[in-house]
Amino acid sequence: MTEKKRTIRLISNPNAGRGGRRRAAEVARFCELLGARGIEVETLTTNAPGDATRLAAEAAHDGVREVIVSGGDGTINEALQGLVGGRVRLGIWPAGTANVLARELRLPFDAVGAADVIARGRTRRIYAGCATEEVSGARRYFFLMAGIGLDASVVERVRPRLKRRVGEGAFWVSGLGHLVSWQPIVFSVEVGGRIYPATFAAFGRAAHYGGDISVTPGARLDEPEFEICIVNSHSRLRFLQLLAHGLRRNGVRREMPGVRYVRATRARATGEARMQIDGELTGRLPVTFGIEPVPVEVIAPPQEARDGWRGYQRLR
Repeated sequence: MTEKKRTIRLISNPNAGRGGRRRAAEVARFCELLGARGIEVETLTTNAPGDATRLAAEAAHDGVREVIVSGGDGTINEALQGLVGGRVRLGIWPAGTANVLARELRLPFDAVGAADVIARGRTRRIYAGCATEEVSGARRYFFLMAGIGLDASVVERVRPRLKRRVGEGAFWVSGLGHLVSWQPIVFSVEVGGRIYPATFAAFGRAAHYGGDISVTPGARLDEPEFEICIVNSHSRLRFLQLLAHGLRRNGVRREMPGVRYVRATRARATGEARMQIDGELTGRLPVTFGIEPVPVEVIAPPQEARDGWRGYQRLR
């Protein structure tokens, strides 16, 4: 009796990496590598914003068991919108600017390594966060973080052409330049019945915030709660200090002046500040944050031993 061949759908962003013919050749080689490992691949290409969501939802509706996404954190986030609540296993071949989720999951970036991980088929169950706009009822799921305040302003000002040319450095150029003229907007974060004034807040699902920056170092993908970093300061120097500490090996220290950490499964933000989710500007306050009860099964190497930060206030 012939063993049934494993079949997957690959959702590919043609503009990831350097795009163009080189990108097309890389995707073709990746499919060949999977084929050599006994996996049939149906390749679908995104052409416009929202395509990854639609293609992922169609795969789930068609009963596809595995979907591989090749692109950056934004493309993965789009696909997530169509996969939450379903039974599709998600695989990732990273090809973006910062690739924060891939780094968190210790995924290889090269095509051979990525094909090996997918062929082995070992998975981790990770919980997605959900941001719900209270006015419209619109929901946005995320694996990494939601940020309100300065970071959303930075994301809003990053020029796509510069991002394609210098990658992650585009956020540094935009951020440092914007900080000079930035005017903080005070908003409120409500957790466990307590209200905190803030000029910046990060609702972390992962330890790393962007690239090598660790603003919520105690957040873990496989734990169904947020680590929330709340800053209430109008000082540009304070935010430069936050950035400097975020680049350290253990991330931002909880004892930093003006910085508060709480852990929670639910939170609410109100005010007029802008919000970004997984690096994309989106949504308007007031917003309620929660954790999706059913984890997403992600193809990834086994989780490494972790030190885990457990000194924070826990609120449910």
